[in-house]
Amino acid sequence: MSESEQELQLSVEMVRDIQERIQQDDPRASDSGVCAQYLAAVTGFMLGQLNADTDKKKEFLQQLQEFAAGVVDDVESQQEMQSAQPGGGAQPQAGGEERTSGIWTPDQR
Repeated sequence: MSESEQELQLSVEMVRDIQERIQQDDPRASDSGVCAQYLAAVTGFMLGQLNADTDKKKEFLQQLQEFAAGVVDDVESQQEMQSAQPGGGAQPQAGGEERTSGIWTPDQR
């Protein structure tokens, strides 16, 4: 597997760090919904600067939306599994970290 094909490694700690950084500029970002709006804006900003034509950028954006939906499903599935375990609750997995992984590779059709 090449370096560009390695899965992304997303951790609770990474997300918390990103959210805390955004909160430094806007305390309302303590709300995950507000923070997600910032991240969506950053995604749009970065795609806007991408060296590609508008149709390709819109295609990438659609693919990223599908990728994000898969991450949502993964996180919800992990939370359901944790709450079904004896003791219940949404406690992080062994090692103190919830993790999700995946990779989005732009479809170069």
